[in-house]
Amino acid sequence: MSPAADPPEDSDFFRQIVDSAEEGVWFIDPDCRTRYINPRMAQMLGGSVERLMGMSMYELMDTAEKDTAERNVERRRQGVRETHEFRFRRLDGEELWAELSTSPLFDRQGNYLGALALVSDIGWRKAAEKQLSESERAYREVFERSQAVKLMIDPSTGDIVAANAAARQYYGYTEREFEQIKITDINILPAEEVRRKMSAAQEEDEPYFQFQHRLKNGEVHDVEVMVNPVIVAGRPLLYSIVHDIGRQTEAERRLKLLQFTVEQAHLCAIWINRDGTIRDTNRYAAELLKRPREAIVGLPIWEIDIQAPAEAWPARWDAVKRAGARTTRSEFVTSEGARIPVEIHASYLALDGEEFIIAYARDMVEQARGEGLLALQHDVLAGVAAGHSLSQTLDLLARRVEALTDGAHCTILLLEEGCLYNGASPSVPIEFVKSVNGLAIGPDVGTCGVAAYLDKTVETVDIVRDPNWLLAREVAELCGLRACWSTPIHARDGRVLGTFALYYEEPRSAGEFDRRVVESVTHLAAIAIEHHATESRIHALAFFDSLTGLPNRSLLIDRVELALARAEREGSAVALLFIDLDRFKTINDSLGHAVGDRFLCAISARLEEVVRDCDTVCRQGGDEFVVMLPDCDATGAALVAEKLIAAVTETVIIDEHRLSGSASVGISLYPDDAKNYDDLLKHADTAMYRAKEAGRNGYRFYRTKMNEETAERLEVENELRQALQRGDLMLYYQPQVRIGDGSIYGLEALLRWPHATWGMVSPARFIPVAEDSGLIDAIGAWVLDAACRQMSEWQAAGIDMPHIAINLSARQFRHEDVPAMVADALWKHGVEPARLTLEITESLMMHDESTLSALTALDEMGVTLAVDDFGTGYSSLGYLKRFPVKELKLDQTFVRDLGEDEDDCALASAVVRIGQSLRLTVVAEGVETAEQLAFLREEGCHVAQGYFFARPMPAADLINWLEAYQPVVGSVDA
Repeated sequence: MSPAADPPEDSDFFRQIVDSAEEGVWFIDPDCRTRYINPRMAQMLGGSVERLMGMSMYELMDTAEKDTAERNVERRRQGVRETHEFRFRRLDGEELWAELSTSPLFDRQGNYLGALALVSDIGWRKAAEKQLSESERAYREVFERSQAVKLMIDPSTGDIVAANAAARQYYGYTEREFEQIKITDINILPAEEVRRKMSAAQEEDEPYFQFQHRLKNGEVHDVEVMVNPVIVAGRPLLYSIVHDIGRQTEAERRLKLLQFTVEQAHLCAIWINRDGTIRDTNRYAAELLKRPREAIVGLPIWEIDIQAPAEAWPARWDAVKRAGARTTRSEFVTSEGARIPVEIHASYLALDGEEFIIAYARDMVEQARGEGLLALQHDVLAGVAAGHSLSQTLDLLARRVEALTDGAHCTILLLEEGCLYNGASPSVPIEFVKSVNGLAIGPDVGTCGVAAYLDKTVETVDIVRDPNWLLAREVAELCGLRACWSTPIHARDGRVLGTFALYYEEPRSAGEFDRRVVESVTHLAAIAIEHHATESRIHALAFFDSLTGLPNRSLLIDRVELALARAEREGSAVALLFIDLDRFKTINDSLGHAVGDRFLCAISARLEEVVRDCDTVCRQGGDEFVVMLPDCDATGAALVAEKLIAAVTETVIIDEHRLSGSASVGISLYPDDAKNYDDLLKHADTAMYRAKEAGRNGYRFYRTKMNEETAERLEVENELRQALQRGDLMLYYQPQVRIGDGSIYGLEALLRWPHATWGMVSPARFIPVAEDSGLIDAIGAWVLDAACRQMSEWQAAGIDMPHIAINLSARQFRHEDVPAMVADALWKHGVEPARLTLEITESLMMHDESTLSALTALDEMGVTLAVDDFGTGYSSLGYLKRFPVKELKLDQTFVRDLGEDEDDCALASAVVRIGQSLRLTVVAEGVETAEQLAFLREEGCHVAQGYFFARPMPAADLINWLEAYQPVVGSVDA
C-alpha cells in the first residue's frame, strides 16, 4: 500500500474545507462581533459574508433572547463548551432556529479570544414539532367542543386529566377545580369499587357502566358511562363519555316535551324491536337516511347499519339488554348508497310489557373528518420519524386523503430538474401516470405542470375545455379524469418540491373540505420529501466517496459480504482487484491537488465504464481503488484487469495539461485465495505490490508464496529494528581508485548487517524493508554519524583519507532538515565538509523546490554531491545542469559486460562523455576485470571501484589493504 500522504499545511486548503462545509461556522471576538463566518452560516442568517463581517451577534436576535445570549457568552469566558438550541432573527426578519456546538478560544496566557460555533439549521425539526403540537391542539379542540359530557381519567391514580366544556357545565366544576379532584370524588361508589371498574374498563372487559355521580351542588344523578382505553403521549388513559339517564323517569308532561324534543332534535332516534326490525324513527333519521319514515319502519336494522349484521343481532340485543346501554361507532347507508359515519348510543327499554332498543345516532361526518385528518398527520409524521421510505410515506398520505375526500383521486408529483415524476398515485389509472411521468413543467401541460411552473394553486373545472391541458387532454379523457385541483408543495426555503393534486371523474370544483384537507397536508408532503433528501445526503456521506461519487469502503464491505454469501450458495467465484495509480504523487506535487482531484475523478469514471452493472468500483482512499467482480473467475478477472489498466493509460486532458497515468493491479479470488473480505483485500493488496515490483503498469494474481514473503518482510523489519537499537549494524569500506595514476581517490561506506542466526544479511534484502517501514531515516542518520566518526579516528591516527562517500535516502529529504543534520555530524566529529561525499539517486532530483534548496545548501557547505547509479533512472540532463552535483557514478550493470555487449559499451561511453562535457568526475562501479578497466581508461573515465581492486571490508582490514596496495598506473587524470 502506498505511504499515506502528510496532511497539507496550506492554510488556504483548510479554509477551503471550512468555506465549503455543509454546516455553519461562526467565530466571534471577545466583543461578540463576527470575525469569521463561512458561506453556509451567512446563508442561514440571510446575508453575505461581507455584510455580516464585523456585525455584533446581538444584532441577529430578538431583544427577548439577549439575556440568554449574555449568559451563554459569560459561560464561554469561563471556558464552558456546550451544545444548545437558540433562536436567531435573520437579516430579512425571518426566524432561524439553530443548534450550536460552541467552544471558547484562549491564547497561551489564558486570555479569552472569542468563541467558535458549529451551527446546524434545525428549523425543519421545529416545524415538525410545531405540526405535531398543532395536531394535538386540534384534537383537544374537537374534545373540548363536543356536546357530549367527556372526561379523560388516569386509571392508575383516578386523576381527572381533562374535562370538556360540557362536563364542566354538567358537574358545575371549573377547569382548575377538576385538576384538584379525582373520579372517586364524583362517583358515589366506594373508592375500591371505582378502581375495580376502571381496571375492568382498561382491560376492555366492561366498556359500559351505570353509575350515580355527585355534582358540585350536591345533587346525585344516574348516568351511563361509555369507556374506551386510549394511549395519549405514551400515557394510558380512559376516554369516558357520560350520559345523564335520570331525567328519563320524569312525569308524562315532561315525557311529551321530550318526545317533541326528540322529534325535532338534530339527532337520529331509532326504535328497534327484539327481532331487529325498526319500530319507529324521528324526523331527522329519515332526513339523514334520505328515506321516507314509512319506508324505514319495518326494515331490519342491518339494512342501514353496516356494523349490525343479521347473524350478530341476537348477541347485540342481549349485550345491550344486559348492560342497559352501549355506545359504538358505525356507518349508516343512505338510499343512494352513501355511507355516513355516526356515533350510536343504544339503550335497552321495557315499557308496558314491550321490549325495544332506542338508538340515538349522531352524524359524525365533520368529527370523523377532523379526527381522520389528525390521525393522518400523526401517522405520516410517525412514518417519517420511523424511517419509512419516501414512496411508502407519500403513498400512505395519498390513500388517506382519498379516504377523507369525496370521490377524489390523489396524486403527488415530485419536481426534479424542471420535470415532474410520480411520487404517489394510488387510484389514478396507470396509463395516465405513465403519460405525465417525466413531463417538463410549462404553461400547457396540465394543471400540475402549470401549478409547478407558475408556483401557485391552479384549478381546472373541466379538463376537456381547459387550454392548460393542450398536451395531456386526450389521455386524461381516456382515463376518465374530468377535473383537477393542484397546489405546489414548498420547501422551507420556498423552492417548489412538487405538486399535490385531486382529480375528479366529473366536471366540478373542489369541495370546501377537500381544499382544507389539501392545504393541511401539503406541509406533511414537504416534510417527508425534505427529510428524504436529508437522509439521502447522509447516506451518500456514509457510503459514497465525496470526491468521486464511488462507493466507499463501508458500502464495498456490505456488497462483498453479500456477493460471498451468494457465491457460497451457488458455488461461484468472486474476484477482488486492488488498484494503485503509479506515481500519482508526481501529479499532485507538480500540478497541485486541484488537478490531482480532477484526474482522480476522470479515472474513476473510466473505471466504472469498464466494469459491469453488477460489479462495484470503490475508492479505497488516496489513489487506491478496489473493484469487486461477482461470479468472475481468474480468466475474467485478468481480462477486466487489462481493460482497467488500458483505461488508466489513456490521456486525460485537464485545462492545458495532457496527463497519462498507469496502474498496478493485484487480484485475489474467492474461494481459492480466501473466504472472507479482510483476507481477500489483504491478498489483493499484496499482489498489487508484486505488480509494482515487477515494473508497474501490470497486474499480478495472489499466490501463497506472496504471503510467506510478506511474513518474512515483517520478520526482517522487526529484527532490523532491534539491530539498530542494539548497535549491531556496521560499515564496510570499498576503495575508489583514480584510473590515471592508481592513487586512492576515496572510499565508499557500505552498510552491513551481521545477524546471529542469518549470518551476513544482504543489503538487497533489508534496505527495501527499511525504506518501506521508515527505518531508513534512523539508519541513514546512523550511517552519517558512524562514517564521520571513523574519518575522525583515521585523522587522529595520522591516516590521510581523501574523502568518504555515503548513500543518502531520498526519504530523508521529505522529513529531515538534511543540511543541518550533516553540519551537526561534521562539527561533532571535526571532519571537514570537503572530505564528505553524499550519493543521491536521480529520482531525488525530481522532487520539489525544497529538495533543490537542501542540495544547494549542502554544496555551499562544501560537501560533494554525487549521482548514484546514473543511467538506470530518468537520466535527465536538465536536472544535472540545474542541481549542484560534482560526480556521476556509472552503474555496475553497464560495466559488467564491457567488451562483450556493444549496447553496454555504447551506454558507458555516453555516460563518460556526459560527465566530461559537464566537467563532472565519473566513477565506474563494479570493475572486476583488467579488460573492463582498460575500456574505461580508453574512454577517459576518471575513477573506478570494484572487486578488481578490493572487496568492501571493515575499517581494520582496510588499513592493512592500504599498506599492501600497489597502484596501477594509467593515463587518465581525475
